[in-house]
Amino acid sequence: MSVIKIDGVSYDVGEIELRRGAEIIFDPVTQGVMLDFSETDDAAAVKYSYSFNIEPKRGEFPDFGANNANEQYDAFYYDITSPKSIRTVELPFGQGSIIFGAKIKSAGDMLKKSVGGMNRWGGLTVTFMPVKPQRYA
Repeated sequence: MSVIKIDGVSYDVGEIELRRGAEIIFDPVTQGVMLDFSETDDAAAVKYSYSFNIEPKRGEFPDFGANNANEQYDAFYYDITSPKSIRTVELPFGQGSIIFGAKIKSAGDMLKKSVGGMNRWGGLTVTFMPVKPQRYA
């Protein structure tokens, strides 16, 4: 079962590494340097970005179900590279999940092996950037 949903769809791909980052946004009106050179600012909001690496799911027997794993991986890649402006994503956050509108900033993978007319892609890296802050002060 996938821990990542895009536009309500879960893909049966194997997440191998998920990273999140937090960008604290400061109010530009109150940001500045005082006469004594101390800095002042007010934190106004937070944006959480996510990036992850994916490999096609593999079972105990690599030949059994390899086609289905490749099809799922290919469907996921095709979907995330479709020309859509904003995607609704659901991702792990703490012990629960977070749902937000995001842009796919980048996606890329590599051809690992090509045998008998079957291409095995992997090493897919995807980065989601939120379109607006998820938390406000």
